Amino acid sequence: MNEPSRDYEPPDYQSEVRRKAFHLIGLVIPLGYIVFPHPGQAKAVILGAMIFGVVIDAFRLSEPSLRHFLNSLIGAIMRPHEKTDLLGSTCLLIASTMTVLIFPKGIAASALCLLIGGDTAAALVGKRFGRVKVFGRKTLEGTLAFIGAGLALDAGVIVLLSKLAPSEPSGLTPAVAAIGAIVGAVVEAVPFPVDDNFAIPIISGVAMVLAGIS
Repeated sequence: MNEPSRDYEPPDYQSEVRRKAFHLIGLVIPLGYIVFPHPGQAKAVILGAMIFGVVIDAFRLSEPSLRHFLNSLIGAIMRPHEKTDLLGSTCLLIASTMTVLIFPKGIAASALCLLIGGDTAAALVGKRFGRVKVFGRKTLEGTLAFIGAGLALDAGVIVLLSKLAPSEPSGLTPAVAAIGAIVGAVVEAVPFPVDDNFAIPIISGVAMVLAGIS
């Protein structure tokens, strides 16, 4: 039997790469929220996108022909439960709406970057290079990748906010961002009863708000 090359990536990893590449498109949400000049209008756009996504997804679940069509298009990157439940992208839109409505702009943008970029880094690094298990289900390498990606994205958020809205209090500082990245990484790694799409931005957002107060 031929031995696989050292660069061989199993099919499940290749599917994960495709899924996470699609997931990264979601970064347009925190980026758009930052650059949009009117926060209230930006929130309205995100809310509208969420409503549209929920309606389409509900129709997909109730209409077999549409479900079959969409499964043929994106079935390769869907989780098994998504074929009979809400898509991860729909959950992301719901979580994004909750996050921007609850938190100050900087905290909300940071929390969503952690969800989208941090979670992606943790999944890809953990599956490809992870060796040391943490909490029995994730890897230390993936958790560290989450923190690194989160800090890098938060640095970009801080720079953008300082350029585009220097007079607007964002609630985000490097120290606050670091706490959010660490808390988000722990939430991603711990076997939490709540979907990561909701747990990561909400819990890390609360941690950043509390860190900013103290």
